[in-house]
Amino acid sequence: MTRSTRLGFTLVELIFVIVIIGILSAVAIPKFANLTDNSKSASELATASSVQSALDAIHGEWIANTCDFDWGNGQNTATNPLNATGYPTTLGADNTHPLNYILKNTENGDWVVVGGKYYGPATKNGSSTKDRNIANKPEGNDYWDYNATAGTFTLVEP
Repeated sequence: MTRSTRLGFTLVELIFVIVIIGILSAVAIPKFANLTDNSKSASELATASSVQSALDAIHGEWIANTCDFDWGNGQNTATNPLNATGYPTTLGADNTHPLNYILKNTENGDWVVVGGKYYGPATKNGSSTKDRNIANKPEGNDYWDYNATAGTFTLVEP
């Protein structure tokens, strides 16, 4: 009686495993193709939401107070007054930190303002060629607009 011991895989088994790995990668790779763009878009939307919340908080405090008060990121109505409707006339000191009046930690340079238009990591100064035309998602040549009279920070999709 002879006993055979199996020491490895057959060629058919190896080919079968390679085919399965190929099918899985063909399905998975397109799922991850836009992962970076989607994360930049989500980051930009989250920051814009924080900007709008900060503007609403400043306006609410302006309604409740009749005297000087601190607003935003260390700003004061005595040194940096709000406009007649209770909103900041500008969101930041310069192009390097365009949102530093109302948000903390804006030193990473992801946001810039060019000609009154605000651009985040997904819109890239309006120079991005990746415009998938998805409504309400910043990409490509989209930009953010701040209306100091109404206190709105909105996405403009030309």
